Amino acid sequence: MEYQALQSGANEFSQPVVRLIDALLTEAVQHGASDIHFEPESSFLRIRYRIDGVLRQVRSLHKSFWPSMVVRLKVMGNMNIAETRAPQDGRVSLRLSGRPIDFRVASHPTTHGENLVLRILDRQKGIVPLDQLGLDDALLGLLKTVIAKPEGIVLVTGPTGSGKTTTLYSVLSHANTESVNIMTLEDPVEYPMAMIRQTSVNEAAKLDFVNGIRSMMRQDPDIILVGEIRDHPTAEMAFRAAMTGHQVYATLHTNSAIGAIPRLLDIGILPDILSGNIIGIVAQRLVRILCKECKSPYSPDAQERKLLGIAANCDLTLYRSTGCDACHHQGFKGRLAIMELLDMNRDLDDLVAQRASTRQIREAALASGFRTLAADGVRRILQGVTSVAEVGRVVNLNDRID
Repeated sequence: MEYQALQSGANEFSQPVVRLIDALLTEAVQHGASDIHFEPESSFLRIRYRIDGVLRQVRSLHKSFWPSMVVRLKVMGNMNIAETRAPQDGRVSLRLSGRPIDFRVASHPTTHGENLVLRILDRQKGIVPLDQLGLDDALLGLLKTVIAKPEGIVLVTGPTGSGKTTTLYSVLSHANTESVNIMTLEDPVEYPMAMIRQTSVNEAAKLDFVNGIRSMMRQDPDIILVGEIRDHPTAEMAFRAAMTGHQVYATLHTNSAIGAIPRLLDIGILPDILSGNIIGIVAQRLVRILCKECKSPYSPDAQERKLLGIAANCDLTLYRSTGCDACHHQGFKGRLAIMELLDMNRDLDDLVAQRASTRQIREAALASGFRTLAADGVRRILQGVTSVAEVGRVVNLNDRID
């Protein structure tokens, strides 16, 4: 291993394993990684960083390094070093590259030893102003209109790692004034926010989402954030809060904004409850941004023009990834969100109350100006910000072909 290639902030007289761990954490932060994977194999330790949503192997060490490394990481995370057969969670707070960085540590037993994953929580990147989320003026204006409504529930949907937390924190930061009381219940709290009462779910203390929401409602809140709706009791309490004069934000795992409605019906929320209480549903994905230094222009073929809805006789230049030193030969550097926002109106509420099909709700939404995830992705492709292949990786562009 080339130790000279790693920059460590540890004292030069520290133990080698301390300097090694410190150097790896510093390098991951400098590369903009979101996660660090320590993965023991039969004869070696694989170390990977997740950068821009994609895992990359960065180091391979002899397995003899791992026992001391895992002990060091567990000590830093206040975890039980003697327990190797059960999963554990921990948290590390350090100052790296001149700023505070938190790491959420999770261990998991495998056949080759304990696997450790560190989620990097960079406070500098965690809270983005609403106007800097990269939304166009129309979508940003619609989002501000939705969050200005005094009561009801706003759902943010998407798979793990799609930027839901970043969007929610941006919304809360936008709404955070001395005239409102904002309370959150998260699993766990990722980024501390000034003037907001944040609480982590604690099953050992019998503080789950249901009990937590019930307790928060006695704290005179104006806005409540529920980290995730996973089951009927949590959904029921979230809607109860929305129906009693509170503005509620929550995340849900669905593939689209409209898909949140059948999901909530499936877990037992009645159509009459959904209708009139959901004020907006956001669905989003993260796409990688083409490297400005090396992106390559080309003329799209007939199939790509069909996917994008561009006529054959229209002059059009698109861009694809190439790779250079600036982007570590990945062709991409950074990520941005593509988003759809379903603004619930009376017509849509009526359809929900009538248990209308997803197709009927979608047709009514499109008729009222709803723009899909795929359409927002196409907007970014035509701007030259990302590629057809990258958008196609996270959304189905074929849905645009009817």
